[in-house]
Amino acid sequence: MIDGSTAADVRPDENATGRSVPEWLWVIAIGLIGALVFLIPYLQNPYFYYIGDNPESFVPNWYHYGEQLLKGIWPTVDSAGWYGGNYIGEAAASTWNPVFVVCYIIVAQFNSLTAAAAFVMIAHLSLLSMGTYLLAREYGAARVSSTVFAFAVPLSGFTLYYEASGWPAGLAAFVWVTWFWWAAHRFARGASSPLLPFLIGAMAMTIGNPYAALGLIIVMFGIGVELLVRKNVRTFVNLAIMGACVGSVAVLVFFPLLGAMPVTSRQELAMIANDTFLVPGVGDLVSSSAPSYLPAITNWGGQVRENLPSTYFVWFAIPLLPWLRWRTLLKPARSLVSLGVVGAIYAMLSFGPSNLWLFRWPIRLIEYLYLAMAVLLAVVLSKGLAKDHFRNRALATVGLVGVGAYLSFAVRPEFWRMHALATVLVLLFFFAALWAYKKRGWYALGAMLLVGTVGIATYQTNRIPYPGVAVGPSIVPASDVNRVKAGTDDYKGTYLQLASQGLVKGTSEQDDGEVMFGNLSVLTGHESITRYSGIGFTEFTSALCMDYKGSVCPDAYRNAFRTVQGTDIPLIDALRVQTLVLQDALFPDVVNNPPPKGWSVAERESGRTVWTRDAPLAYPGRVSWASRGTTVVSSISEPATEQVKFNAPAGGGTLLFARLDWPGYSATVDGKTVEVRNGDAGLITIDVPAGEHTLVLDYETPGLRLGVTLLAGATLVVLIQTFWWWRTVRRTRRRNDAEPNPRSDGGVADATTEISPVLTPAGPHDERI
Repeated sequence: MIDGSTAADVRPDENATGRSVPEWLWVIAIGLIGALVFLIPYLQNPYFYYIGDNPESFVPNWYHYGEQLLKGIWPTVDSAGWYGGNYIGEAAASTWNPVFVVCYIIVAQFNSLTAAAAFVMIAHLSLLSMGTYLLAREYGAARVSSTVFAFAVPLSGFTLYYEASGWPAGLAAFVWVTWFWWAAHRFARGASSPLLPFLIGAMAMTIGNPYAALGLIIVMFGIGVELLVRKNVRTFVNLAIMGACVGSVAVLVFFPLLGAMPVTSRQELAMIANDTFLVPGVGDLVSSSAPSYLPAITNWGGQVRENLPSTYFVWFAIPLLPWLRWRTLLKPARSLVSLGVVGAIYAMLSFGPSNLWLFRWPIRLIEYLYLAMAVLLAVVLSKGLAKDHFRNRALATVGLVGVGAYLSFAVRPEFWRMHALATVLVLLFFFAALWAYKKRGWYALGAMLLVGTVGIATYQTNRIPYPGVAVGPSIVPASDVNRVKAGTDDYKGTYLQLASQGLVKGTSEQDDGEVMFGNLSVLTGHESITRYSGIGFTEFTSALCMDYKGSVCPDAYRNAFRTVQGTDIPLIDALRVQTLVLQDALFPDVVNNPPPKGWSVAERESGRTVWTRDAPLAYPGRVSWASRGTTVVSSISEPATEQVKFNAPAGGGTLLFARLDWPGYSATVDGKTVEVRNGDAGLITIDVPAGEHTLVLDYETPGLRLGVTLLAGATLVVLIQTFWWWRTVRRTRRRNDAEPNPRSDGGVADATTEISPVLTPAGPHDERI
């Protein structure tokens, strides 16, 4: 038993090792070691970080953005991207985020997109690990307990299996909200200038994920409440000013999205409703330390049971509850008001309705709740483990673990072997940690908890998804860039793929780019109309019977060859398509007959038939049609602009462009403004005057100028605020040096004491803080 004669009886004190290792070095070490830990899932399954939206949307676009940046082109809007080409409008593309810009350039150096995805995801998980550590320390947790949870939080179920595997924008939002929470709290207690939280807050906002903006607001609210409780109005005002400056960055990031809304279907998501989709239950918290618990939650395909541990928290959190010294929370080293407020808000949202305005699927917020819980547990654990009533506490731990094991079995009894082994591992690791605490003390406890965390994560990612249980598409997408380019090398010009993702029979149909969905088409080096978009372009996708990732219905072929209104050409000509890829399974009658006049069969293999256009396109640039008598002399085309020289007959003419009419386009003829019309299928149509003229078509991102102006203004305000903060600190230190201020304990206040001790600070020599 744990008794008073052991090292465990000594209150955790980190001075023995502590002061010899600088805090910044400790933080970097956590990030580097974390990178090795988070590499484990990838080593067991190269596709672990390449699931869902990662291969269909994000990673191919990162590769594409990197190629563009290396050519000196900033990805804003690209007409060649069609309904997926409004990169700034997508917001979640994170094109304003400096970290992601660096990632784009690095990803463009990879040939394997699975490896590229792993690199970016592991880097962000490492940043999350570092941020979690700093946040726990900021609230008064010891190094050991902060380190333990720093590795555990990134390995929690939703963060690892959902965000890191397929929702990178959500992961990045979580990362930077965590860092912002730390920086804003430091600023609130006077330990940091406002510049630090402003820069990190801007980093979070430029992710373009609405959950980042929501997180910043909730964190600011929580800290603001704490300041008001402490009656520190001056710091509250300074915090509000800094927060408003961070909020102004939202204009640069989200106004382009709002500007694109009129032509997209995104506004249809704004509602308050509950269809129970991805809504966790409060009861799932009871099993949140059971590694094999697969909650009964409504998810894709009408399933009412999860195949992933989406509500898993930390394996040792619940077993540890009977051993914690909860009474120490009565006198914490630092105020926990903001921690409680933030945690309470996320608890309500995590178990709220499925749709709350633009925020869908409340399980997305459970990781923020777990972060708050982790910080609280780290603070309590910093006081050491209780040493009395060993038998009762041990029985309580076994009982709590048993409840989690039973609930895991009750939901998925067919996986009973996995549940049994996971339960045994939890108990073995936990009681080994208790034994290490008794024999070697505080650091041994932390070491064993870390060993258990790595061991559990290794087993969990090896067994889940359970063998034979499909999660998402069972057919892995293409990932080798060179193979995709080689498989599509014979394509000519712009190509249109008409295929249904549900009819793909095997991985072999996709490996060489035979059939691709989402943004994988950008790997070919050819312009493709098949793309992925989170906002879409309703009129265009409806015209082709195409969904948000390029999968089409059987009517798509007929729609592609129907005549465009107001012209004498089919839609496929209006799109300037030179290569048509048809899926044999979707169009068996079409591919077994000769192609239409003007097209020839170029290839038949791997479930696809490829047709190519016989004659060259009639017009230069992106002009796809001109009315009778109108001659297009030349066209200089760029992703967001086009300059066309034309000659129109008496009465004028009309030009049709292979460009979508995104809000933001404007046109002039010889410097005089003309109307840009939204034509059939959303294609830009412009009526031009008679005679020889030059038409200039140009795109300006809605809200861009305002966003840049506000960003510049906000930066100036924060710099002034920082200068004022620095002067105040300097004056305070000079006053303290000149006139020592006696402390209540008889000592002298240290010159480094925070200038605004809004949160009860620890003594300057307490390494636990």
